[in-house]
Amino acid sequence: MRTTGHTTPTTKTKTPTTASHGHTPGRQANTTVAGLISRRMTIAMAVVTIVGGILFAAGVLLGSRHEITERGLDPNAMSVTEQFGSGMMVIDTRKAIAFTLLFVAGVVAAVAIIGHHYSRKEVAPLEHALELQKNFVADASHELKTPLAVIATRIDLIDFRRTHHQPIDTALNDLRSDVDRMNAILTDLLSAARGAVNTQPVALGNVIARSVDAVRPLAERSDVTIDTRVDGEAQQFIVQGNETGLSRCMVAVLDNAIAHAPQGTAVTVSLGFLHHGESAAIRVSDHGPGIGEDPERLFRRFARDDDGTAHQGYGLGLALARDVADRYGGTLDVESTSPQGTTMRLVLPLTA
Repeated sequence: MRTTGHTTPTTKTKTPTTASHGHTPGRQANTTVAGLISRRMTIAMAVVTIVGGILFAAGVLLGSRHEITERGLDPNAMSVTEQFGSGMMVIDTRKAIAFTLLFVAGVVAAVAIIGHHYSRKEVAPLEHALELQKNFVADASHELKTPLAVIATRIDLIDFRRTHHQPIDTALNDLRSDVDRMNAILTDLLSAARGAVNTQPVALGNVIARSVDAVRPLAERSDVTIDTRVDGEAQQFIVQGNETGLSRCMVAVLDNAIAHAPQGTAVTVSLGFLHHGESAAIRVSDHGPGIGEDPERLFRRFARDDDGTAHQGYGLGLALARDVADRYGGTLDVESTSPQGTTMRLVLPLTA
């Protein structure tokens, strides 16, 4: 009891301290940006005021005249010079008003230009951050669609086997693997959003096997088979990358091929050498109706290919797949397409 009684006051003492001195990173960032804008605007306005004041004084002087000498009179013969001197100045009201209005208009224009410049300059990082956030939400939502569809299929299979008193242990293990895959995808997306590129030697054979296992339930549901072929020894195809990221790329390409493959046909995945053995090429071929003209449109974000199939996504899959390929120094493109089928090609440099 004494231990509990001693712990409770300690907790109460720490809590107010944390609440009174704790600042969120977002609030600190906003304060820093606001202070930076305020300082820059203050300096800019001080410069504008000083320069404008000098110009205004010069304008007033230019708008005045020597009343006596400019009239051709002899200052020595004028008694007024004894009081005011021969250099007596008279301000021209019209010129003074004109220069004053010009000064005010110049200050207003300078304030508007400076404010516009600094506001755009300081808000640009915030706009970029919001754009990255929007892209991450869209990317994460899209990347999780396929694993969620696979999980739904697994659950239906488990429910079917349970109803018919069939063993479900294997299906449950597959379901756990799918959940782990989703977690790995989210981790990879977060790393990509931070711009981190952590590479390690990856066997492309393992990437293909993992990707095929991930989409096999979708292929079976669409009555499509997946055939794999390796032209050479599997251990020769090692690249620098991340297995989860490369698997994301392959799953997107396979999902696209399965969706456009007619029922009863096969999607072929082949792994081989390219560029005299300096690179590895993974080709995914289907027997669909083809892409048509301008295949590059499929790799633009939110570009949809409304070709009449049931697969009408959000136009992100292949764009994200290309981003992954670019991240690891590779390329993803359409090698060939025709009414008899399409072949996508992923090229990655092999490790030396």
